[in-house]
Amino acid sequence: MANKDYLTAEQAATNLVATITSEIERNIELYNLSLQAVVDGVKLPEIDTIRPELRQVVLFDRAATAKDLGSILVLDAAGNLTLDSRTLTPRKANFADHDFFRVHQARRDVGLFISAPWVTGEGEYLISLSRRIENADGSFGGVVAGSMRLSYFHDLFRKLKFGPEDSMTLFNTEGMILMRAPFDVDQIGQSISRSQVFRYFPQQQSGSYTTTSILDHVKRLFVFRQIGSHPLLLAEGLSLDGIYADWWREVWSISLVVAALFVFMIVLTIYLIAALKRRAAVENQLAVLANTDGLTGLCNRRRFDEALEAEWRRSQRSGTPIALLMIDADHFKAYNDQHGHQAGDAALTAIAGCIAGATNRASDLAARYGGEEFAVLVPGVNAEGAFELAEKIRGRLAALRRTQRERQEVCPTISIGLACLIPRSGDGPGDLVREADEALYSAKRDGRDRAVMASSSSKQRRKVAA
Repeated sequence: MANKDYLTAEQAATNLVATITSEIERNIELYNLSLQAVVDGVKLPEIDTIRPELRQVVLFDRAATAKDLGSILVLDAAGNLTLDSRTLTPRKANFADHDFFRVHQARRDVGLFISAPWVTGEGEYLISLSRRIENADGSFGGVVAGSMRLSYFHDLFRKLKFGPEDSMTLFNTEGMILMRAPFDVDQIGQSISRSQVFRYFPQQQSGSYTTTSILDHVKRLFVFRQIGSHPLLLAEGLSLDGIYADWWREVWSISLVVAALFVFMIVLTIYLIAALKRRAAVENQLAVLANTDGLTGLCNRRRFDEALEAEWRRSQRSGTPIALLMIDADHFKAYNDQHGHQAGDAALTAIAGCIAGATNRASDLAARYGGEEFAVLVPGVNAEGAFELAEKIRGRLAALRRTQRERQEVCPTISIGLACLIPRSGDGPGDLVREADEALYSAKRDGRDRAVMASSSSKQRRKVAA
């Protein structure tokens, strides 16, 4: 009977330790993912150009604002604080003398570093979790660091039902106590490196043994387990005197704890999925902003260059034509000087609306090329089709101008240069742009307010005046 009770108590303790280590590992891993997301986020090329409020959303998810977690800090290579998850204006501070900074500065292979416990000026006990930031060449670029309150472990242990002489101890692999139940603040940071557990660890990541505690000299059955791959161990000690008398009460307590943790895991999983969806939506918004011209709403020059390269290669493979319209507002400088920059911006926006309204195919791409110049990429369309599109754009602008006749600021006319090529070996996208540009210059020379086809794209240059 005694042996059966012992084995039953050992199994129950093993299950409880496994559950608690899983809970702690999951929270550390969530915080680790938040730190890794910040490490990845600060490397984004556009991260320093977006609004501070949007940058906070992109870099710091809501897991970093949980009750027992402190701010996530971003430090540069000198240890200076550059970003703080809980404020848009971080304080001036330097952490170059902290162990979590020095260890990442000295080594590349640390991964997630968990520090020894330390005390804030307000008397709060914390551990730091940190990851290294590397530059593109692999050199040290700084540290992302966060903190976890030891009160999290204290509250977690306090929910468990122990016998009067039982214990639960969390310590690192160097034998330093991080938290213990029953709680004694003087034991935080105390070393138990001479404990029998280190006869088994690290050869065994989990196990059990019976010995007398070096802290309070109570003889217990100890069950220990490493928390994931992190340098942390959790050990539950069951008093041998209380194993048999309190067994049934322990069964109910363990069942309630496991059920509570299972419910918490479900809630946490739902919350994480929602947070990931929100993060994906913000990243999509950032990608759209990075490829859109802020004034006209058309694609910007970078997006146009990427699309031109891709469509040129596709036309080369398929042997289909690709057309390009280069569009320029006539006498725009004079218009700006006469009516002011606000009217000039309104005119460019109106021209962009005419262009967008005429380009109905999903494959067509309209972009602001620069200043008062626009470009429309039309894959799979011959010279005649491109010319029809140019006239359609001019027609929309002419109709808009007619509605503005009673106004002082009548939108300027446009000149359009067209080029259409079937890519051949040795040709490049620049050839298409050059021919369209030359046709645009011809339209300007011939009187403006017209569309001109490049001579190599049609046997006879086509001109249509206003």
